[in-house]
Amino acid sequence: MNKYLSLKLKVISFFSMIMVVFLHSYNLVVKTNAGNIVLNKGYSSFIQDFFSNGITRIAVPLFFSISGYLFFLKMKGTLIEFISKFNKRLKTLLLPYLIWSIWGLLLYYILQILPHSNTFFTNKLIKDYSIIELLSTIFLNPIPYQLWFVRDLLMIIILSPVIYWLIKYFKYFTVLFFLFTWFYGFNFILFSNEAMFFFVCGAFLCIDNNKLIQIEFSEKSWIYICLWIVIVFLKTILVYKGFQNEIVLNILHKTSILIGILAIWRLYDFLFKNKDLNNYKFYTFFSFSFFLYAFHEPILTIFTKGLFYILGKSELVSLFIYIVAPLLTITIAIFIGYYLKRIMPKFYGIITGGR
Repeated sequence: MNKYLSLKLKVISFFSMIMVVFLHSYNLVVKTNAGNIVLNKGYSSFIQDFFSNGITRIAVPLFFSISGYLFFLKMKGTLIEFISKFNKRLKTLLLPYLIWSIWGLLLYYILQILPHSNTFFTNKLIKDYSIIELLSTIFLNPIPYQLWFVRDLLMIIILSPVIYWLIKYFKYFTVLFFLFTWFYGFNFILFSNEAMFFFVCGAFLCIDNNKLIQIEFSEKSWIYICLWIVIVFLKTILVYKGFQNEIVLNILHKTSILIGILAIWRLYDFLFKNKDLNNYKFYTFFSFSFFLYAFHEPILTIFTKGLFYILGKSELVSLFIYIVAPLLTITIAIFIGYYLKRIMPKFYGIITGGR
């Protein structure tokens, strides 16, 4: 992997993480003990659906694809290589997963014992959890719910030798098979069909078709960008108008994801191909992708519910919170991450898996 591709993956990962925060900022339904805050259809719901249920939905597939590519990078398929990769992932994935899961549990426990805090919590209080519920929350269903990505990734990595073998012997038929399972919603139980398909895509590009990932921007790539936006816009309008044909909506949604990934990949080349990003002041931000991923929830939810509590319920307030809550979360995350990395580099390295 050359330096250009390495930086490209780093930058795309960071901006994909920004997308994830806005995806999670969706606030048309906010749960509280006093009753759910439900926003009627209007300009706020249209904008939030367009971005959170459209544009930003390429972020998680991108992360799984990048994870699949990086996992199999330089691998020849030997048992020793897989054992080494598994051991490394204990440090880079499993340990941070457990730390951030426990952090979310402790944070909620502290918040729940504060006076007048009950109205913000709709589930069972942590102090009332049984041992089984505590273990389930830490290992399987963390309060920072975004950790499902790491959980699914760990499950798929266990199957990585099988994935390697399938790609080596069946090549693109493996990709087509998992494309089918993703498009038609096949349930793998232990991990999502989306996780498996895009991890396999990344693995395929690394193992059998490495030259494809090196293809850079051409003028025709604007077609992908325009087509992506048009499909997302069309799907958003149909949902807004009450269209209920799930097959059509599913085709539009998943087609937009595939085209959107190609669009972002090409857009990076157009914007940054002849620029040395190392000389830009914001370059340092790109290293905080994982910290932002792990930190942003439940902080984003706390900001969202707090702002609704202060500002009340209206369409304008909803849109304001949709924009402001993630911006506050991103700013605070990068600020805290920067100073943690500077003051306690070893601790920062542990909680981010050495990233």
